[in-house]
Amino acid sequence: MASYKNIHFPDHVAPLVRHMESLNNHRETLATLSGTWDTLSLLGHLSNLKTDMVGVRQGFVDLTAELLSCLAEETLAHVTQALGYQAQIAVDVLTRNLFERTADIGFLATDSEIVNACVSGDDQVMADLRPRFASYVAKYTVYKDIVLMRLDGQVLARLQDGFTGRSNSSILAEAASTTESYIETYAPTDFCGGGEALTYAYRVESGGKAVGILALEFDVRTEVRTILAPLCNRNEMLAFLDKEGRVLLSSDRVLLPMGYQVPLRPGAVSLRLSGVQYIVAQRSPQPYQGYAGPGWSAVALLVAEIAFDDNGSRTTAVNFTGENVFAKRLLAIPDQARQIQHRLDRLVWNGRVQQADDSNIFSRSLLEEIASTGRKTKDVFERSSGELLTMVASSLLIEAQFLSGLSVDLLDRNLYERANDCRWWAASPALATLDAQTCRQTLGRINGLYTVYSNLFVFDKQGVVIAASQDARIEGQTLSQPWVTQCLAVQDAMGYAVSPFESSALYAGKGTYIFSAPIMANGQVTGGVGVVFDSAPQFAAMLDAVLPPSKGALALFVRPDGAIISQTATLPLTLPPDILSLRPGQSWSGVLTHQAKCYSVGATAGSGYREFKTADGYVEPIIGVIVVPCGALVEKSSHTQGRLVPVDGGTEIATFFVGDHLLGILAKDVIECTEIANAVRSPHAGSGSRHVGYTTWGTRSLPLLDLKADLGIADNSEVLSHALVLRHGETDFGLLVSGLGPVVDMLVFNAQQMANLGGATRLYSQIARAGDVLVPVLSSEKVLTVI
Repeated sequence: MASYKNIHFPDHVAPLVRHMESLNNHRETLATLSGTWDTLSLLGHLSNLKTDMVGVRQGFVDLTAELLSCLAEETLAHVTQALGYQAQIAVDVLTRNLFERTADIGFLATDSEIVNACVSGDDQVMADLRPRFASYVAKYTVYKDIVLMRLDGQVLARLQDGFTGRSNSSILAEAASTTESYIETYAPTDFCGGGEALTYAYRVESGGKAVGILALEFDVRTEVRTILAPLCNRNEMLAFLDKEGRVLLSSDRVLLPMGYQVPLRPGAVSLRLSGVQYIVAQRSPQPYQGYAGPGWSAVALLVAEIAFDDNGSRTTAVNFTGENVFAKRLLAIPDQARQIQHRLDRLVWNGRVQQADDSNIFSRSLLEEIASTGRKTKDVFERSSGELLTMVASSLLIEAQFLSGLSVDLLDRNLYERANDCRWWAASPALATLDAQTCRQTLGRINGLYTVYSNLFVFDKQGVVIAASQDARIEGQTLSQPWVTQCLAVQDAMGYAVSPFESSALYAGKGTYIFSAPIMANGQVTGGVGVVFDSAPQFAAMLDAVLPPSKGALALFVRPDGAIISQTATLPLTLPPDILSLRPGQSWSGVLTHQAKCYSVGATAGSGYREFKTADGYVEPIIGVIVVPCGALVEKSSHTQGRLVPVDGGTEIATFFVGDHLLGILAKDVIECTEIANAVRSPHAGSGSRHVGYTTWGTRSLPLLDLKADLGIADNSEVLSHALVLRHGETDFGLLVSGLGPVVDMLVFNAQQMANLGGATRLYSQIARAGDVLVPVLSSEKVLTVI
């Protein structure tokens, strides 16, 4: 632990506390109150005030330290958590994108035109590959270049103008000999201009013999800009690091240039760059389909000086219990504050009661000052702990919104690949033959590389299925769905058709998307390629990847009409129009209530990826939703006092609550209010019994009486932990109460005529009035004696 301004904080938090303006404001206010409590404690000791403030004073000191420490830790966690989400999103999105590239290279290396060109070695045949490469990149726009080389590295053909000599890159030997399905490198590469390039390579084979090397250069810089730009909304810096912590690519090439060794320490939440302190979070990718990426991690940084500004951010009202999402320590702070306030209320209440017959003006003034300081202390604790809970609740909403955005980003990026796949495969010379055996073998090889499909198939221009990769039962069937007609009507090699998300016999009656593209020969459509997206496990994997760790959390994809595409668990509430009416790219977050239970909800509408759903004419709005249960709805306290305006020359009445009922008793009849630490329940106590047990009071045994039955309160779930000590004759007894009201001078009216009306009215001796509030006044004699 380290000390800052005489308050102890954890070592990793203390250096950052000076940047937390809100916390320092609370600290200064509490320090001022601490001095006031010291003065009041001393005055109380020197006066004849019959109160002991030692316990309250120490409780204030302890809670101040705990509150500020917790506030500092949660303030820091609020920032690091948000940075962590940004870093996690960056690295996960990139990893899933690169997974698709590992499949692309394996398939393209078997393209018959590329294989034939390598075998022939003819210069004109090589030159004719360039339009083929251009057609491929027009569909898979994530690629910067395609390069075909001989085994010795001599460039044979490429998409872009550039290096045409003999490459010395080590990727050639690796691609020629690997037992894996691809080679992935990020290194200076001569055939990519000599700079750092993210390249995927594999050998081209003919008759089981390697005849060339094919390399795909991924446009990683454009992709990284696409990923990082929307994440840097508060001037954050994000970067991808290699295994040694060196910068590969970043959002700020001045402060985080390529090759810079970021001074990260294990577990550290801050670091210094160029003399400036930053909050930092580093994340590694979550493997996707067994692929963990090229070994990169992502780091997010934010200047500490501005990291803790609220930046006008929206606050979240905490009207829920939060036991599912708030740490026990966090929940304990408001409870501790309430306990201190209860002790203070009891101290002042007892002081007023014990001063009922005392005209000592100083003692009364001191009690008023104690009460006033108590109210100020309560306000500070409530604001501080409320801010603390609000901060964590806001973090929940930030988390939900971040993750909902990630979910639809993953979905759009994934389906982008499906649209590309069907169009490219439709251009395959092997599938263009429409020969059943040739198509079946080709589709089987493709499906082995692209495992996100449950089936691939080729159909002729009448919609008859010619061949399928896995489910051969559909061969010979005639497809008549609207998407088949749309596919066969496409006249552009860049066009494709997609079914609505609906249950399909091609997917065992379950809901899925079927993408299709036309097979064309001499400008005429001769058939089509259909791909059945394996939606159940694929969507489940996307949603599982964004699922928060909170117990009971769920994620789902939903359409604007409310139809659910996929969900990790049953949705427990109805989604409001604010969510279902989101436009592409819009987000929403808030706390929803259903059947007295609260849920932290974040939602984002997908906005497409590159040209997919943005410029290709395909419209299918999908909204990602994250739902986190956050406890039961907390109703506002019903202990209202109205306007209790003291009456000059009135009778001093001590008020209190039993359940929601405000009652009173003559202050001179009360010995004190005591806290019940332990009690013994009476073996004869029943639901209608007033005598419920015993506790100890000083050296005496104190019978406990409960008026709930008399007042018609059927719910006995409330635990009453305080009792008014009353005396009738030689008998002392404790009257259980739910809470304390003020001790006020009131006008009293005789109520003897109510004695025979039954119920609780038998216990009233007077009616008191102060302002617009009427309070029944109990008779201690009747409480004890009336059966």
